[in-house]
Amino acid sequence: MNWRRVVFGRPIKDREEADRKVVVWQGLSVLSPDALSSVAYGTQEILIVLSTAGIGALWYSLPISGVIVLLLAFLVFNYRQIIAAYPNGGGAYVIGRDTLGPWSGVIAGTALLVDYTLTVSVSVTAGVAAVVSAFPGLLQWTVPLSVLVILFIMMVNLRGVKESAQLFVAPVYLFIAMVLIMAVYALVKAEPTAKPIHAYFAPSPLAAVSLLLILRAFSSGSSALTGIEAISNGVPIFLDPAPRRARTTLVLLGLLLGSMFFGTSVAAFRFGVVPNNQVTVLQQLAFRLFGHGIYFYLLSFVTMAILAVAANTSFAGFPQLASLMARDQWMPRMFLARGDRLVYQNGILVLGGMSILLVILFNGDTNALIPLYAVGVYVSFTIAMVSLVKKRLAEKAAPGRIATVITGVLGAMLTSIVVVISIITKFTEGAWIVVIAIPLMIWGLRAVRRHYIMVADHLRLNDLTHKPLAKKLVIVVPMASINRMTMATLTTALSMNPDELIALHISTSPERERLVTERWNKWQPDGRIKFVAIQSQYRSILRPMVRYIDHLTHLFAPGRVIVVIPELVVGKPWQNILHNHMAFALEAVLVFRREVSVTVVPYHLPDAPQEPSAPH
Repeated sequence: MNWRRVVFGRPIKDREEADRKVVVWQGLSVLSPDALSSVAYGTQEILIVLSTAGIGALWYSLPISGVIVLLLAFLVFNYRQIIAAYPNGGGAYVIGRDTLGPWSGVIAGTALLVDYTLTVSVSVTAGVAAVVSAFPGLLQWTVPLSVLVILFIMMVNLRGVKESAQLFVAPVYLFIAMVLIMAVYALVKAEPTAKPIHAYFAPSPLAAVSLLLILRAFSSGSSALTGIEAISNGVPIFLDPAPRRARTTLVLLGLLLGSMFFGTSVAAFRFGVVPNNQVTVLQQLAFRLFGHGIYFYLLSFVTMAILAVAANTSFAGFPQLASLMARDQWMPRMFLARGDRLVYQNGILVLGGMSILLVILFNGDTNALIPLYAVGVYVSFTIAMVSLVKKRLAEKAAPGRIATVITGVLGAMLTSIVVVISIITKFTEGAWIVVIAIPLMIWGLRAVRRHYIMVADHLRLNDLTHKPLAKKLVIVVPMASINRMTMATLTTALSMNPDELIALHISTSPERERLVTERWNKWQPDGRIKFVAIQSQYRSILRPMVRYIDHLTHLFAPGRVIVVIPELVVGKPWQNILHNHMAFALEAVLVFRREVSVTVVPYHLPDAPQEPSAPH
């Protein structure tokens, strides 16, 4: 049984790629959970900040939520145009690169990659926290549960985009339905303690709230909009016409997210919900509306599921963006490779590994990870909207040009405020990590690009009059003893027609050197082969062998010395631990020496077991 086929499914042919694309309702379940799941903590983050100024300050959650919904409208309007202009995906990275210059694109792309990584960690730990709220006995298992959830989502995404869409569609749409039902019911339910209608339009006269506190609450609540950009990055996963389906999905996401987020904020204010460390705002609302029954527990599990599934947005967006940046030589080419299931598997694996590392380092604490969150994505939002404004200003006859410029400027102002306030207010809480990480990543990407440019310049052959010329080779074959593997390796070396062929033996005792020398003299395989035996004084095989090879490189011109290394290949993986792998160690040392070329000749053991020789 092929375990890879069982776990990941059968390999998919290129001509089957169209069948792996998703439609609108599937795309929503793949690319929108990050944004939709933020309803679970967006309002709560606003209330946490405002509650420091007293109960009367909680009224400000309503206008703050209204501004966030307005920003959401700006983002949807602008990203729809970005999708139309760049139907192959890439979002802020591509429009920033093409409009403001390559470095703007790199900044946007790097910020998004950081945010995608944090999204996985924050979403999964928040989802696990929702279950822990309902079952406090699981608190000590927070980190292992978070790691298991990440591994599960990673495995599902390695199977393919369509599989993840089909698997996660249920929790996504169930969460949407439950939150909308709860928001509507919260507005119409008769409740003696609920706020009267006039309370919605004016703050409490006792509330003393500073502008800085309002800006902090706005910045914290803006985390509800993370994930909006994922659809613009993931356009290629949609079935043709992909741009139209992606734009439709983005509008649907905006309508659902805006309704759910603002509805939750209004419901929380009407019932006077105050955030606490034991129960989330959503769970408090569910308890006030439906009691401590099935709805409460179902919402806890669905919230956990949607928050965990929110990580799926990153697993769809990160590999796509990384592949685009790798195509422009900003990231390692490993991110360009697509696996048997037509997914960018290296991107998925790297994202999963980094997210697990963050969960372990921060002990699965969502509150410790949240301050790192949203800075990156709002940097990309700002670059995207500024780029779109510049693009539209240059296009004199573009339809909707004035509306785009106005929404772009206002949106960029709001998103830049979020970036500045987040950095200032959350710097000591952990935002400094992102502030340092993004420039370090940009420095690293610059080094990657410089390396690729240097390699291309070095390998480029402009003068086609140059032809390959044969060299007189000096070949060294390391040998432990005279056996079939030695004979097969020497046969290969002789076939290369060398000018000189040396069979090199390193012994650790005089007796061993004498036995091998006598056996060689008796064998006399070929007159063209020179036998050299060296006794090691310090019981080391590798060091005297490398020293001898280095000596040869000083005697001959660079490139003439070739070391042909025999390597034993066993039939079963567990048998590798029974051998010393000297060939691998020697290759690892010599491969970095410019004057020496290395060739490995594998010698495969037969599959059928042979009768062991009688002991002598």
